[in-house]
Amino acid sequence: MIRFTDTYIKSLKPKEKREEKYEGGGFGIFIYPTGSKTWVYRYKIDNKKDYIIIGHYPAMSLSEAKKRFLDLREIRRSGINPKEVMQKEEEEAQKEQQKYTVKDLFLNWYSNYIERHRKQPGQVKQHIQADIIPSLGERDVTTIQARDITMELDKIVQRGAPVHANKVLSTIKQAFSYAVSRGELMINPAANIRARDIGGLEKPRDRYLTLEEVKSLWLFLDSDKNEISLQVKNALKIILLTGVRTGELRVATWQEFDFDNSLWTIPSNHTKTGLVMRVHLTDLVKSLLLELKSCSMGDCVISGADGLSPLTDKAMPRAVIRIQERVGIPQWTAHDLRRTFATQLGETLNVDPVVIEKCLGHKMPKIMATYNKNEMLPQRKEALEKWSDLIDNLVSL
Repeated sequence: MIRFTDTYIKSLKPKEKREEKYEGGGFGIFIYPTGSKTWVYRYKIDNKKDYIIIGHYPAMSLSEAKKRFLDLREIRRSGINPKEVMQKEEEEAQKEQQKYTVKDLFLNWYSNYIERHRKQPGQVKQHIQADIIPSLGERDVTTIQARDITMELDKIVQRGAPVHANKVLSTIKQAFSYAVSRGELMINPAANIRARDIGGLEKPRDRYLTLEEVKSLWLFLDSDKNEISLQVKNALKIILLTGVRTGELRVATWQEFDFDNSLWTIPSNHTKTGLVMRVHLTDLVKSLLLELKSCSMGDCVISGADGLSPLTDKAMPRAVIRIQERVGIPQWTAHDLRRTFATQLGETLNVDPVVIEKCLGHKMPKIMATYNKNEMLPQRKEALEKWSDLIDNLVSL
C-alpha cells in the first residue's frame, strides 16, 4: 500500500491517460495528462461504487485532503451518502455567497449615501464598525427582526450608554429605510422601535461649569499631576475660551489660522451649520495654539499620539472622565465647556444674546437672519477678550 507524502505527491508525473493512486481506505489522487491533480474518495454504499472529488492539489494540501477524507468516511460509515452531504454543503456555500448581509447593507449605505451627503460622517461610521457589524454583520438582512435589534441596543444601555444606544438606533433605522427605498427589503425591521423604549427620552442638557469649577479645572490642567496630553489639555482650554464645537477644533488645520490678524476661519465643511465661521483669537488662545504647533508634525492642530493624524473622537471624552474622578467636578462633558462659555458670557459678562449666538456659530432664526447679516466681529472680539481676561484673572488669584 502506498503511503502519501508531500514529496511523493509532488513526484507524480502526468501520463497519456489519467492515472489513479490510492493510499488505502479509498483515499486517492487522480493525475491527469494535463498535469493537474485531484484528491478523491472512492467508496461503496448500498452495494454501489461511487467517488467524490475532495479538492485539487496543490490548492488543497495533503493534510487538508486527508482530514476531509476522514470526515467523509465517518459520514459514509453512518449510512449516509457523503456525496449528498457535499452537494448540500456546496448549495449552502452558494447561498452564503449570494446572501446580502447586514454588513453589506450598512457599508453600501455608508459609501453610497452617508459619505456623499454628510459633512461629518465619522459618528455613523463608528456606529457601524463598533456597534452593528460585530453583532449583526454576518446575518442575512431578510432574517433581521425588531427583537434582534432591540437585544443589541439593550446591551449598549446595560453598559451605561443609553444616549449612545438611541443614536445607534437612529443609524439602524436610516440604513434599513435606505434599503427599503431601493427595493432591497420589503419592510424596515427597526421602523417601530422607539428611542423612549431603548435609552429613554433624552432631556436637553443644561450643565455648565461655575466660575469656581472653571478655576479648579484650569489649575488642574496646569498642574504636574494632570497626566493629560498637551493636545487634549489645550483643546479643552481652547473650547472653553472660544466656545467652538469639539468637532470643529478636532479637525482644524493650521491653514485655517491667521496669527497676524488674530483670526481663525473655520471652513463650511467643518461647521455644523455648513457656513464659514470666523473666530477671534485672544492672546491666551494664541499662546495655547503655539504650544500645540511646537509639537505638531503635520497639518492637524490637535494631533494624535503620532503628531500627524487628528485626535480621535474618543480621546477628549476619556480624558474628561479621568479629570472628573480626580478633580471632583460633577459630571460634565467637553461640550458642556461650550455651554459654560455661552452661559458665563451672558450671566457674568452681560454680553448681548445675539452676540453670544454669533460667537457660537448658531444659525439665526429666518426673520433675524434676513435683517441681520452682520457677523458682528467687533462685538464678538470684545466679548472673547473680556472672557479671556476673566479666566486669566480667575486662575491668577
